This record gives sequence, structure tokens and C-alpha cells, in this order.
Amino acid sequence: MLWSTLCSCRSGRGRVPCLMDSEKRTYTVDQLGDEYQEELAGLLAESDQPTTYENYDDFQLLVIRRLRMEAEALGTTCEIFLLMKGDVYRYDRSASQFRELGDGYEGLAHLLDLYSSRNQRILTAYSGEIEKLEESLFTRRIPAYFMDLWFDIKKDVARIENFYYRNSLVFKEFMRSQRARFGESADWFKDLEDDIVFQQGSLNNLKSKLDSLHHYHDSIKSERLNRTMFTLTVLSGVFLPLNLIVGFFGMNTRGLYFADDPGGTDLVILLLGTALFLSLFGVPLIKFIDRWVLRFLVGRYNVYKSIMKRVRKPDNRIGEE
Repeated sequence: MLWSTLCSCRSGRGRVPCLMDSEKRTYTVDQLGDEYQEELAGLLAESDQPTTYENYDDFQLLVIRRLRMEAEALGTTCEIFLLMKGDVYRYDRSASQFRELGDGYEGLAHLLDLYSSRNQRILTAYSGEIEKLEESLFTRRIPAYFMDLWFDIKKDVARIENFYYRNSLVFKEFMRSQRARFGESADWFKDLEDDIVFQQGSLNNLKSKLDSLHHYHDSIKSERLNRTMFTLTVLSGVFLPLNLIVGFFGMNTRGLYFADDPGGTDLVILLLGTALFLSLFGVPLIKFIDRWVLRFLVGRYNVYKSIMKRVRKPDNRIGEE
């Protein structure tokens, strides 16, 4: 094999040397030993495998699962690396063989950094969708499909959490086993480990937000249900007197009100119409006054005024200094 010709590859952390494709060494499963063929065939047969690190006698196998977005769902795929005698090989599924990374562990760190960046972009996208749900709740413009969307995001976040938990455990095992071979890339691998921990923290934040949104959504639904029950109670309380009025004037007794009045029927109709108007528009009017007049003047104004006072005090001190 030729090992003299090198080319330059640019990565996110600097320039990385790499071998030309024609000069890269390759390995097949058959070349790794007969005793491992059955186990390796099981790992390499499927396009997606859980993250794992296997330490054999003469070589190690690192399987890294990464996230990817499909047309209608969140998906995963895995990358398989062979670590042998200080060299790193990446599995090429199309050729069914391991192809050498000419830049060794530095090239491995570069690829893992790319996978981590893509995973972070997916997390950021999910965070944006959660913020949209949050905004719809705060503005009281809740879509009819809110719970379906919430469930889909919750399910994916739970899957991602399991994905990161396993990745974290396996990557720590890989770091302990291969740290002596990292060389100048040791800091890079340490940064990758820190990235995994940071992204796990982001996941916990997303889970907390989702749980809060679900609780807030239930509170809004309960409030609307209580208002509906209150409205029905008020309507029942209004229509009961209407029934009494109709029954009263329907009695065949002498001395009824408006009995001798030529416009008595019109007066009764006006009385019934007034009661019906109050039942239909009185409750919404009270709600409007409570929400936009009383709440604004008594509640929101005082809250913001109190906040402004707290903010202005430090500003005045800064100005005096």
C-alpha cells in the first residue's frame, strides 16, 4: 500500500490530513477472524443498530447511532468504525467493507463532530416547535390539533432522550478505552463528550417545557369547561323565571296583570325579550368587563407598574454613580 501521498481536508476545527481514496486500506469481515464473523455479521446486517462499543482481542468496534429527519417522522441511522492498531476504518455499506480514514482518530473526531452538530440542529428545530405551541397557549389561540402535535413531539423527545442516554454511556466507555491513542485530538474528543452532556441538558429543558405546556393546556380546558357550566347554570336560572312568567300569564284567573290593558300582550313580549336578552348578552358582557376593563386596570397595570419601579431603582443608582 502507498502511504506517502496526503491531501488536505478542512474540518470545523482546522485542517486535517487525509489519504487519497485510492491509497486507503480496506478490510472485509472475513479478514477480521473466523471467530468473530457471526457476531460481526449481525452488527453489520442492519442499517440501524444501537450505539455500542465492542472490545475484541485484536480490534475494537464503535457503532454510533445518529439522528436524522425523515419525511413524516424522526429516524435514526448508525455509523460503524473499526479501530485497529491505531488506525480507524469506516464501514462502507455499499461495498460491504471497512475503508480506512487516512487521518486516523482526528478524522474520527471530525465525523463525530459533524454528527453532533446535526443532532443539535434537530434539537433546535424541536425547540422551535415547542416554542410555537407555547406561544399559541399564551395568546389563547390553541389549534384543534394541539394534543396530537404535543403527543408527537413528546414521543420524539422521549426517543431522543433514550438515544442520548445510551450514546453518553458508550462514549464514556470508548473514551476510557482509547484515550491513550487520541494524541493531539484528545481535547476534541473531550469537547464532544461535553457536547453530549450539554445536549442532554437541553433535552431535560424541552421535557420540562412540554410537561408545563400540558399542565397549562389542561388548566385552560378546565377553565373553559367551568365557564361553560357557569353559563348553563345562568341560562337555567334565567329560563326558569321565563317559564314561571309564561305559566303565570297563561292562567285562566281574573285580575291578571295587563289583562285589561290593550297593549298587555306587547308588554309581556317585551318582558320576555328583556329577560332573554340579559341571558344571552349579559354574561358575555360581564366577561368582557372582567377581562378587558377590570383585569387591565386593576391587575396588569399594577403588575407592570410594580416591575417598572423595581427596574428604575437600580437605573437611578447607576445614574447617580
